[in-house]
Amino acid sequence: MGAPGASGAQGPVGPAGAPKRVERYIATSSTSLTNPVAIFTWAACTTTPDVDVIPTWAGDQMVIGGVVSQTLSGATVAAKRSRGALLLSAGPFEAAPNTAIQIRVICN
Repeated sequence: MGAPGASGAQGPVGPAGAPKRVERYIATSSTSLTNPVAIFTWAACTTTPDVDVIPTWAGDQMVIGGVVSQTLSGATVAAKRSRGALLLSAGPFEAAPNTAIQIRVICN
């Protein structure tokens, strides 16, 4: 193992980055019983936005989703909710038609 190197001088502080937009949106998923999606739109971002689905509750069921596609000005989110009665032959989540889905968008 070698000796530690000498400390270097601190360089100048760089310029501040572009301000970030942080926004929340709520949309109701489609009424499809097999593939419900919620479609969101917003004012276009200058760079690819970070889109996060915010978990929520509808009564005793957890509501969540996953981003299926996105652009600079919108996203499509697949809607899921926890099953009311857990079946051993099925997963813990089911399609969530006609359900409010909430997202957070972070972009420039």
